[in-house]
Amino acid sequence: MRGIYLHIPFCARKCSYCDFYSVAASSPAMTEFRGLLMREMDMVRNRFPEDAAATADTVYFGGGTPTVFPPEALCGLLSATRERFPVEPDAEITAEANPGTVTAEGLRTMREGGFTRVSIGVQSFTPATLRTLGRIHGVEEVHRTYRDARSAGFHSLGIDLIFGIPGQRTEDWEADLDRTITFLPAHVSAYALAPEPGTPLHAAIGRGELAMPPDEEVARMYETARTVLSGAGYRQYEISNFARPGSESRHNRKYWRREGTLGLGPSAHGLLFPPGTAFYGLRTANTPSLAEYGKGIREGRLPFAEVRVCDSSDAWKESLIFGLRMTDGVDLEEIEKRIGAPPDPLRDAVAVLTRTGRLLRAGTRLRLPANLFFVSNEILALLS
Repeated sequence: MRGIYLHIPFCARKCSYCDFYSVAASSPAMTEFRGLLMREMDMVRNRFPEDAAATADTVYFGGGTPTVFPPEALCGLLSATRERFPVEPDAEITAEANPGTVTAEGLRTMREGGFTRVSIGVQSFTPATLRTLGRIHGVEEVHRTYRDARSAGFHSLGIDLIFGIPGQRTEDWEADLDRTITFLPAHVSAYALAPEPGTPLHAAIGRGELAMPPDEEVARMYETARTVLSGAGYRQYEISNFARPGSESRHNRKYWRREGTLGLGPSAHGLLFPPGTAFYGLRTANTPSLAEYGKGIREGRLPFAEVRVCDSSDAWKESLIFGLRMTDGVDLEEIEKRIGAPPDPLRDAVAVLTRTGRLLRAGTRLRLPANLFFVSNEILALLS
């Protein structure tokens, strides 16, 4: 089944570390954007009718900060999505939310309007760390947002955390994990900070105003997260994601399993499978500019900045690089049934990594060893 991703490119204020595309929220811009997004949906249906007709069992509102949108508007966009694409009645419908950007009434509206899951961008419970990240919320807003989401009827709630932040101490991170567990969320994401060029945080580090913690310390923080969360009943199912049984993110799994997704909104990425033209998949990337996005839609063209037809080598590499992020790894036999035989260079690279212990193979399954999760990017890059 397909997934549908909608990028809501508005924030109350840009965080200092974030390089996801977003602009300052304003009522006129958000009102116009709703219309543009629905027109894009219609254009996708016309251009890719077979993909649009495929049933979706996940819809994900990401950003930006989707909850700076009025809740009625979010529900309207969800209704518009259901009207234009076949979405399963029991689909996982997720909205990312930042504390302090949504009210108790707004959360009730979202729950009644069909949303089933909320992913809360907490990042830290330590005030100094929140200031370093440029977050607009405090600890009390986290408590209030989580409590209101529970009261609204959301049982699938996730908390997102970041570690390896300038000035963050090991004891701060341990306290963040301990505080997280007391909320009893269904899902926890824990990401190591990677300062991106062009962000204020990256610039501050470059000027020497902030310093990243040593890699060894960040690695210890990661292992602490794995130990604490597994001890609290969370199963690590992906390098940065932990969940109680049955509460894994169905939508994100589509990316790791290389299943089809429609990407809507500025900077959204998709993977389509139009029959007869792209057997191995068609990668789409929308322009990361609201102005250019709107211009394209008004001119009657899909706002693609890039479209790439995948070949079998691309499909194999993506299946391994994304799939090996999952702790269960991948089934090589299943991939070969879908795609065909792997290219010789990739087969050789897997053999070398297996022989040197950087990948583990048992029968047809291939996975990363747990002790190398923290350096997974360096290992997976060898498959690209």
